[in-house]
Amino acid sequence: MSNTGYLAKALGAAVRKVVPLQDDSEAEEAEGGRRPSASRMSSVTLAEHVRCPPLNIVIMVIGSRGDAQPFLKVGKVLKENYGHRVRIATHPAFREFVEKDSGLEFFSVGGDPAELMAFMVKNPGMIPTLESVKAGDIGRRRAAMAEMFEGFWRACINATDDEKDIRNVKMMGEKDPFVADAIIANPPSFAHIHCAEALGIPLHLMFTFPYTPTQAFPHPLATVKKSNVDPGYTNFISYPLVEMMVWQGLGDLVNDFRVKTLGLDPVSTLWAPGATYRQHVPFTYMWSPGLVPKPEDWGKEIDISGFVFLDLASTFKPPDALTKFLDSGEPPIYIGFGSIVVDDAERFTEMIFEAVKLAGVRALVSEGWGGLGSKNVPENIYMLENTPHDWLFPRIKACVIHGGAGTTAIALKCGKPTMVVPFFGDQHFWGSMIGRAKAGPEPVPYKSLTAEKLTEGIKYCLTEEAKSGAEDIAKCIELEGDGAENACKAFHKHLVLSGKHSMRCSVLDDRVAVWKLKNTNLKLSALAADMLVQKGALNWKKLRLTRHNEWNDFEGPGEPVTGIAGSLIGSVGEVFGGIGGVPARLAKTSNKRKERKEERKKRHEAKRKAKQKVLANGAATKTKVDQPEIARTDQLTGGEEQRTDSGRTQNDGQVIGGQLADDASIHTATTNGTAEDNAAEDFAAEVGKGVGMTAQALAKAPVDLSLAVAQGFHNAPRLYGDDTVRRPPRVTGIKSGLHAARYEFVYGIYDGWTGLVRLPARGISSGGGVRGFAKGVGMGSLGFVLKDISAIVGPIGYTLKGVKKQIERSKQPYKYIRRARIAQGQRELHSLSDDERMARARTVETGWEVMKALWGAVERQEKEQGGLKGRFSLKKKQALCDAFESVEIAEKALDAMKRGQSLEDAVKEARKSEEVVRGKRKSADGRAKSTDKRRSHDKGRDPDDISGK
Repeated sequence: MSNTGYLAKALGAAVRKVVPLQDDSEAEEAEGGRRPSASRMSSVTLAEHVRCPPLNIVIMVIGSRGDAQPFLKVGKVLKENYGHRVRIATHPAFREFVEKDSGLEFFSVGGDPAELMAFMVKNPGMIPTLESVKAGDIGRRRAAMAEMFEGFWRACINATDDEKDIRNVKMMGEKDPFVADAIIANPPSFAHIHCAEALGIPLHLMFTFPYTPTQAFPHPLATVKKSNVDPGYTNFISYPLVEMMVWQGLGDLVNDFRVKTLGLDPVSTLWAPGATYRQHVPFTYMWSPGLVPKPEDWGKEIDISGFVFLDLASTFKPPDALTKFLDSGEPPIYIGFGSIVVDDAERFTEMIFEAVKLAGVRALVSEGWGGLGSKNVPENIYMLENTPHDWLFPRIKACVIHGGAGTTAIALKCGKPTMVVPFFGDQHFWGSMIGRAKAGPEPVPYKSLTAEKLTEGIKYCLTEEAKSGAEDIAKCIELEGDGAENACKAFHKHLVLSGKHSMRCSVLDDRVAVWKLKNTNLKLSALAADMLVQKGALNWKKLRLTRHNEWNDFEGPGEPVTGIAGSLIGSVGEVFGGIGGVPARLAKTSNKRKERKEERKKRHEAKRKAKQKVLANGAATKTKVDQPEIARTDQLTGGEEQRTDSGRTQNDGQVIGGQLADDASIHTATTNGTAEDNAAEDFAAEVGKGVGMTAQALAKAPVDLSLAVAQGFHNAPRLYGDDTVRRPPRVTGIKSGLHAARYEFVYGIYDGWTGLVRLPARGISSGGGVRGFAKGVGMGSLGFVLKDISAIVGPIGYTLKGVKKQIERSKQPYKYIRRARIAQGQRELHSLSDDERMARARTVETGWEVMKALWGAVERQEKEQGGLKGRFSLKKKQALCDAFESVEIAEKALDAMKRGQSLEDAVKEARKSEEVVRGKRKSADGRAKSTDKRRSHDKGRDPDDISGK
């Protein structure tokens, strides 16, 4: 509860729509040396005119085959056109589909999409039915999600998807080490932002239906009824409400995953919803802007790429029966529901057959995962097996589908009128969009579908109005270009490839940085670091894993009241839960011990019967059937049998009179006395574990309480809408804990005092007038009290948290990631030819010498400017960090310092020079693109427009 602060977060989320910080706040972030959020670092200019270094990219996907297909095309473009290493992390059922059809690297995360589809059909809304609860479906779905969370994390750091594979530990074998440099994910994968936070890497979400709050339309998973409330407000609020409901069901699993696997702090199940929206996580929607234009209230971090299609038609060879059916009459309609699994497939099939008969058309009916079909198929119907839609749809005249994004997209691309029968999820949304565009009838939900309604929908699809609407959308899709290529451009657009927070290596700018030199901003790639270590210029202890992004914008309780209460309740519960939980754990171990004992008895009984059978048959009359039974017995017992001259079989004992000589030893191994001894050991172990848990809870109680108080006062100004509350500092050990303590003390006092002036002034400048001024005075006065208290109590809490994190470091995954990055550098070095290795070595050596020379010049200047005073002044301006951004800037800064300029002025001059070069490059690119625009003018499309606006 100390990590929830329900009052603060519920009110804080509802008081206002979160907006980006103002420019002055951004300047203060830079002044404090903190990394701004991803959206404020990214720039079209930075990504458009600079080539992206090769990255290790994990694409996380949960859902049906149709949900996964667009990501495969995006992955292929990223691999083939941009040279990235792309790994698809999804369900094991898609392994063959991914590896054979797309040629991408596959990583199994668990989960069964067929079970997921069946569950969603039974529970189309946000609240599951009572039948599903009674059947245990909820528990199974939660267990599957927990399994997939772990799988997604392994996909980010493991060489193979077998967690027991020794190659993941030793970094050996033919598989190269893999640590993700960026994550692309669909929102239902859920673990994406937590894995990105643990690694400190960029995250880009992509999806086929809206997940970002907007006033234009409600969340596709929400059922919104008409009322007298403003529709825009209702639509907007539906998004956080849906996300809150999901978090209520999965929040405990996510926090277990964060704490036990990722080594992160837990998050609030009330504040976590909307985190991607608040932090402006880049989002690309893969639909046609001609069908659903980009809403006006979506920001620049959101792009619309157009539909993404996977080309499967070129490799498909149709069965002769299908070709014959298509050629034997007028084009048929298509009826298929993809991955949907229905309860009564036979009844549903009969309904489809009846509707086709009433409509008087020929039809192709897809069997799908639902197992549609019948023994008595009419002559005007052909039952389809797995057939690529991009091959099939050009040969039909209309579609009846479930409304999955992928199937809808290819139907509209081919200009086919489409009827949607939604089952759950976003399918009703797409059906509504098609109905609004007059490219098909209004959607008819599966549960209300009848043969008559299906017939009526089919007949509408055959009208000229539907054909015209579908053809108009098809023309828009053609003008939008390749949706996958547009999505990849959007991904690169939001990467920071230049500037102070660039992802590039400082000495090899065509490589991504994975290391940072301790106490500097010098960033090194895996290859550059390995070369410098081999040369003896560095050792691994001086290098830290670099973090390109920070994804946590809120930590701890929302205010001190619930913070203190939650901390005390949690500590008391853990103290008594340690000892109090011993009986329950003993009962579990006792049951497991009984189960193991029963298994042993069964194995021993099988052995006894097998050897009695051998004795009864006689050694001379053994049959071939008996021999494998003896072999199996040997495998169970682990003994070695020897054959005597008389044909008798002996193990450690002999078979005498139908009894085993070693029976006594077998029974001795499972006597009551031994079982009691084992029970005593288990009892002692569980009691010791309980005492340890209680002792640990008592030791943690002061840490949790002090931190809850500090974070409660830190976050309390959010209650009344103060958006100047700073991002929490990241604590991973004693050193970062002391840094966070100093940070909280300095900026708590600074923000408290300056808020007395800044907030009233901002209230006036934002057009609030007297009312805005009064509001600013109130916020500033309250902030003065709360922020100063936070500055006083914060250092204690953060210092203790640093001690706690230092103790827990052995459980963190960072040592494993360090080993993987070291192995990555060694592999990259060995993969180079001799000429490439020599050229790279010269580049690295030259760059390193420039950096060393610059550092020496900085130290000399510090002494001249007054030792510590001069050093503090330089670091406050962040000029030192800026100078180590790249070799080019370091050289220019060094030359300027040799001319007598300060480091700050030298870096400014280097920046201006770099901007001039970039401006020339941009203007040259602009001239080239203007030519492209003139060439594409006849098509009516701007090549740079990936959002369709």
